[in-house]
Amino acid sequence: MQRPEHDFSGIESTLIDGIASRLFMESVRVKLFDIMESPVTPDQISRHISLDRPILQALLDFLEARKLVVNSDGCYVNSPQAAEFLVSSSPFYQGNILEMQEQIGDSACVAMRAFLRDQPVKHHESDYGKKKSSAGNMNFLLGPAQFAMRGTLQDAVAFIVDLPQFMSAKKMCDIGGNHGHYTTALLDRNPSLSAVIADIPKITGLVEPGFQNSDYRDRISVLPFDLRRDTLPEQSYDLVLSSFVLHIFAENFHETIKKIAGSLQSGGVFVTQNMDPGTQYGRQKEKTVREVTTKMLGYPTHFLNQELLEDALREAGFADYRVQRTGPDKSSYILAAVKQ
Repeated sequence: MQRPEHDFSGIESTLIDGIASRLFMESVRVKLFDIMESPVTPDQISRHISLDRPILQALLDFLEARKLVVNSDGCYVNSPQAAEFLVSSSPFYQGNILEMQEQIGDSACVAMRAFLRDQPVKHHESDYGKKKSSAGNMNFLLGPAQFAMRGTLQDAVAFIVDLPQFMSAKKMCDIGGNHGHYTTALLDRNPSLSAVIADIPKITGLVEPGFQNSDYRDRISVLPFDLRRDTLPEQSYDLVLSSFVLHIFAENFHETIKKIAGSLQSGGVFVTQNMDPGTQYGRQKEKTVREVTTKMLGYPTHFLNQELLEDALREAGFADYRVQRTGPDKSSYILAAVKQ
């Protein structure tokens, strides 16, 4: 009888990981990790979640094997990472970004099936996987905000505040500003600064009421705006910021940078934060998944090469670059350039 020469388990694990992600996401959705903020028995958990005891025990064993919970004498409590990122009351909760990533993955799989069957796929029709429901749209608002709280927000704010031009800046524009956390953090550090958050209408419609009823209502305005089609007012800003959005415009990149340059006053600063495609930072398996998903949805890339960015900035009349790595694994970078 023939016997295979190789072990299939490494291949099979790809499918198993997909099943595991579904089990994990359902655990997040039912707020299972909220229940395990302090040690609880399976019987105590079952008072909150209606699962047969054998199924609940199997789920707890699964979460323990994934190092998301700790079992101490039959009582289960969140691991330190789960306590920080998966409890809904934590300031670093990641539930909505996980939902957003799952939505994007589902949309990419639908597109992939169409590609493989030689069926037409309408790129960008769902705005990068956004569902039409209000809950789906809110994930695309709250999700990036939660992602930012992992470290890229803190790193970017510290970097920008340290720029010599920052404290003299009076007006800024946050392109693709979405949740506005970058903007509000910068306004907190410069009391003379006012800001425009420019984003697509689906997003601005969600964020504008919140800003109108906040302490920032006199300092933040919201602009429905799509950089693929629209132009910012000429020489209007001292500071323009983009965080994790420039990759969308990679196919017409030099013209996009020239548009941004036109909105800055002479001596103004453009600051942009992007994911690095390089192999020396970040987890490469995750990068490959991000990239194929992004391309399936009709976008050119999820990453932005720093050399490409610097070439476009030079052509648009920028100089005096300053660069720093950002994020917990330093897989992103932030770059500031001054308009000459």
